[in-house]
Amino acid sequence: MGSSVVESVGVVGGGVIGLSIAFELACEGLDVVVIDPAPGRGATWAAAGMLAPASEAAPGEEPLLADLAVAAKCWPQFAARIYDAGGADVGLRATGSVLVGATPSDAREVARMVETMRTAGVVVEPLHGDELARREPTLVSSLRSTWLLPGDHSVDNRRLVIALLAALKALGTRLIEDSCTRVVAESGALRLVLESQGELRCDRCVLATGAAPPVAGTQELGLPAVRPVRGMTLRLGAVEDVATPTRSVRAIVDGTPCYLVPRADGSLIIGATSEEQGHRAIALAGGVHRLLDAARTVYPGVDELSFQETSVGFRPATPDHLPFVGPLRDPRVIAALGHYRNGILLAPLAGARAAELVKQAACA
Repeated sequence: MGSSVVESVGVVGGGVIGLSIAFELACEGLDVVVIDPAPGRGATWAAAGMLAPASEAAPGEEPLLADLAVAAKCWPQFAARIYDAGGADVGLRATGSVLVGATPSDAREVARMVETMRTAGVVVEPLHGDELARREPTLVSSLRSTWLLPGDHSVDNRRLVIALLAALKALGTRLIEDSCTRVVAESGALRLVLESQGELRCDRCVLATGAAPPVAGTQELGLPAVRPVRGMTLRLGAVEDVATPTRSVRAIVDGTPCYLVPRADGSLIIGATSEEQGHRAIALAGGVHRLLDAARTVYPGVDELSFQETSVGFRPATPDHLPFVGPLRDPRVIAALGHYRNGILLAPLAGARAAELVKQAACA
């Protein structure tokens, strides 16, 4: 490739955040190139696709609730725009979710979550008596605490990245399957050094590298610290005559959080572990056991589905677990990092905000 190619905006990172930013920029008519060794195959590929603006917020993350709520409202239009651009559906399901606690102590934790949600203005409805059995007959009816969150949705995460890639291709965005090893801020342009394919020069750059180690030259520009938090999901295939829940289920079982996200084809995603193990991409047998055990406690049908896949990804976490979308010391370099558990949910909001910062950098 050499160093003579000029692009207006280089997006380093091809996860859901980077692809969403590139999509917004391409829709604005900018020349965009996305650089990633395996676009769409990182943490986004291993996720489950829950769009749960309240039940995803942990203690200390309350400042994020407003953004999560705004992002959730963006999703129907965001999904429609992706479809209009590339012709691929993202599998958005607006079915709500069920929040359950299995034991008395789990019920107390669920009550705390419900109080946080209601304080944030989230609609949460108790499921009394036989109401759970009527709405979700596949779940165990003796659970201690059950609530309906009608505003929760889900998206098929793998269909999402495939659809974003199709939209970007249709919009003329170029994808380079390579790693960016260094960012050099020069007076005339930014120089992006690639591992195998030479260099790119661009006017502006967006760093959406998820939980990957920082690109050389970016820490000097004030790149926020991000650490990887390993997460594992399990994918179970449909089996004839075995019914799955109609909504996503978020459960706490003996203190273990888990979720079950059904797909339209009858398959089921179970997640997710949370392990501070650096970048070791392994699935621990103990984690598989804990997820399956917790899932079958609320949905016994798990045992009748076919086990298809264990997926491992790395959530990008900042020290305060809050995301960062903003310019670095050189305003031509924008970072969009640290979306932790909420990368898919926050994608339309992060994309819009980062695109606006890119446009502002052009006027600086």
